[in-house]
Amino acid sequence: MDSDPVYLHIRVVLSIILGLSITTLLRGLAQIIENPARRGCSWLHIAWVLWALISVVTFWWWEFRLIQVHRWTFGLYLFVLAYCASWYLLCVLLFPDDLRDYDSYEHYLLQRRGGFFGMLALVTLLDLGDTAIKGHSRWVMLGEAYPIHTAAMLAVAALGMISRSRRVHVGLATAALLYQCGYFLAEYFSLSAD
Repeated sequence: MDSDPVYLHIRVVLSIILGLSITTLLRGLAQIIENPARRGCSWLHIAWVLWALISVVTFWWWEFRLIQVHRWTFGLYLFVLAYCASWYLLCVLLFPDDLRDYDSYEHYLLQRRGGFFGMLALVTLLDLGDTAIKGHSRWVMLGEAYPIHTAAMLAVAALGMISRSRRVHVGLATAALLYQCGYFLAEYFSLSAD
């Protein structure tokens, strides 16, 4: 199969942005491992970092399906770039450069929860458009689990924005991480069985 040169160009740009997302997460994790007391190490924060890492890696893998797009337009290109950029912004919100006004990453996350959970809602909604770009066959392949996944992540984002309770946030982070792992494994094994 001859590769579309436009798609090849787009794939390079997507890879750069998503690579920066993964780099941000891994660099942040390395800093925590190196000195866990400096910026605080908490399950709440680590769970969201692991969720984001699994999500970005999975998203990057599924962007291969953009090869099925037969006619690229500048609008589609901008949409896909915006979607990738939103993942990068979500990752940066997990590891901000400046924590001077906050005791730890967890404190930052709880205080700035509107930004993080707003970005989580945005990437969830943008995924609907990304899936539509890949065509009807992608919707069929994802099956009934996809709208459930979308609704669950939007509910997590909404609860995360409004709740100030650390206990609720730990529950949301744990549930999102476990759900994302289960969703990924279920999707991977159902597709590998085909």
